[in-house]
Amino acid sequence: MTVGGQLQEARAERKLSLADVTRETKIQPWVLEALESDRLQDLMSPIYVKGFVTTYAKFLHLDPAPLIAQLRWPQPDVAQQPLPPVSPLAVTWLRLTPRRLGIAAAISVVTVGLLIVNPPRWFSMPSPLKLGAPKLASVGSVNEPTRTPELPTLTLLSTQPLELLVSAQRTTWIQVRADGKLLTQQRLERGAKERWTAKKQFELIVSRPSQVDLVLNGQPISPFAIAHQGRLLITHHGITKLPAKKP
Repeated sequence: MTVGGQLQEARAERKLSLADVTRETKIQPWVLEALESDRLQDLMSPIYVKGFVTTYAKFLHLDPAPLIAQLRWPQPDVAQQPLPPVSPLAVTWLRLTPRRLGIAAAISVVTVGLLIVNPPRWFSMPSPLKLGAPKLASVGSVNEPTRTPELPTLTLLSTQPLELLVSAQRTTWIQVRADGKLLTQQRLERGAKERWTAKKQFELIVSRPSQVDLVLNGQPISPFAIAHQGRLLITHHGITKLPAKKP
């Protein structure tokens, strides 16, 4: 029996509805339905799926470890790479007869001989006596470490309210809190757009941060979502990683 089937069977034995489970565990009904139909793995990242399975299993007095071990994750589609086109020059060489191969080899020998006797300017190497001391600027530029590009900064006034716009490129799960109050905890369908406001701060959790576009007061913040793995604390002072809550 699948993980979802075991959860559904255990809930039926306890004569509980999805509304009963939601009231006790705070897990949304659509998440419970996806769990029991073994579809949640296609909607959320493994860390969120394991968390919901653990909470649901403990509520039903089941051991979550064997259930998590049975979870199966979707495999990414590997697009078949097309074969590189055959160069026309390679086709021409394949069609050469032995007589033409001999002529081509003779032309190659003559060309190499001319290059050795009278090399072009760009091929000749400068004499060691003409080499000067290396420039310090050149040495410095070679040894200069490569800098990692910084994430864009945001310019916000402390007196203005925060307005967050979320656009989903693919279906994902999202949780939004404004000034400590839970605004939403839902599945955001592909192409959906949502807008929320806050006075002081947002607490944002996105299961697929690379698949959403985030705009704060007209300024894009998607790179911050990727850098912080979809756990964001957004204030007027900047954007940092949302700390995990202590159990």
